Parts: sequence; C-alpha cells; structure tokens
Amino acid sequence: MIDVAGLEINVADTLADLSDGQLIRAFWAAVALSLVLPRIPYGRLLLYPFALLGTWAHEMGHGLTALGAGGSFRRLEVHRNLDGLAYSSGVGPFGRAVVAAGGLLAPAVAGGAVIVLGSRESTAPWILAGLAVAVLASVVLFVRNGFGVAALTLTGLALVPVAWSTPEAVRIFVAQLVGIQFCMASWGSLNYMFTRNFRRDDGSLADSDTQTIANVLLLPYWFWGGLIAAFSLLILAGAFYLAWIRPVAL
Repeated sequence: MIDVAGLEINVADTLADLSDGQLIRAFWAAVALSLVLPRIPYGRLLLYPFALLGTWAHEMGHGLTALGAGGSFRRLEVHRNLDGLAYSSGVGPFGRAVVAAGGLLAPAVAGGAVIVLGSRESTAPWILAGLAVAVLASVVLFVRNGFGVAALTLTGLALVPVAWSTPEAVRIFVAQLVGIQFCMASWGSLNYMFTRNFRRDDGSLADSDTQTIANVLLLPYWFWGGLIAAFSLLILAGAFYLAWIRPVAL
C-alpha cells in the first residue's frame, strides 16, 4: 500500500486488475507526486528526468514552430539547471511572435496528448515509445550541447523498457506523470510568462517570450501571458475530461 498525500493505492490490486477506478487513481497518484515531491528533500531529484522533458518540450516547441513558419531550426540546448535554448532563424517579425508562443504552448499541448493517449492500456506503450523516439531523434538532429545530448539520450533510452517491459498499470502511471509534468512545465514558467525580460547566463538582458509577442502584436506582455496561461489550463482540463470523465474511443 502506498499513501501519497492522503491518496492510497494498493499496488498489487492495481497491477492485477485495472478497473476504471484504479486507472483514475493512477492519474491522481501522478498528480499528487507532481505536487508533493518538489516540496520534500530529494523530491525534486526524483522528478528531475520529467522536468528535463518539460524543458525539452518547451525548446522543441520553439524550434518546430520555427520550421512550421518557414524558418530554420538550427540547434537546441538543455542545461543541467533545466534552462534551455532553441536557436532558429528566417522567420521574420511576426514569425518570431509565433515561435515565442509555440515554446510556451508546446508543453501543454504535448502533455494533453500524452495524458489522453497514455490513459488507455492499448495506447500507453505506444505513446511512451513514440516519446522515446522523438527525444532520441531530437538528440541526433538538434541537440548540440554535451549535457543535453547525454541527459536526453539516457532519458529516451529509459522510456523504451518502460513502454514495453513493465506492467500495464506502470505504463499508464508513467504516461500520466509525464503528461502532467509537461503541463506543469507550462505553469512552472508562470512567472516567466508575466516577465518583460530576463537576464541570460552571460549577463545580457533579453526579452521574454511574452514580450517578444507583445513587440509584434502590440498588446502588453502580461496580456499574452494571461492568455497563454489560461489556454494551457484549458488544455489540461480538456485532457483530463477526455481521458477520465468522458473517455474518447481510441
């Protein structure tokens, strides 16, 4: 029996018989861990690989949006402190605003997809395997700093046995934890969404993503921060509804 923030889960029963109630408990266990672990000693360390994926999703959102806007995605960096950088070019002023929004929304969009697809016994292994392939492909194509290459390679490889060699309940639990962490990566950057600029590691001052949008679309950065935060919350609520309240057929 595991008790996480008052939520009791009988692991043996869950692994033996995946009823609807047990599957929903797996989701809420993932939520509880996401909320509790960062507040206890070494808890952040346990969530570190998932937080790393959140940074990866944010930066990939910038880069892939740049490609979709007709520009180029030159390289991606993920750092030990969970900061990241995506280098793109060739998108123009309006394109830069779109690319900035893409990075802020990508974790929530990816998280919503993982929560829905990861809530089914038939699709959970496939979404985890697909995520592993996406992470490893990004290492080959875009990641160019040493820590990012090593950390993302290990993370991608670790997802493969989870997808295919663990009990069904474990796959669903891990998929829900990944999806929730993706969504929380959007909310974890809430302060950043409502920041006009920030200081890079080299000491230089740079516009935040929301200020980049405001530079083109005129309304203030806090308006775009609020809009993106609300949309991210809507995605999470919609994903939970489709996954657990009114499950869609997959």
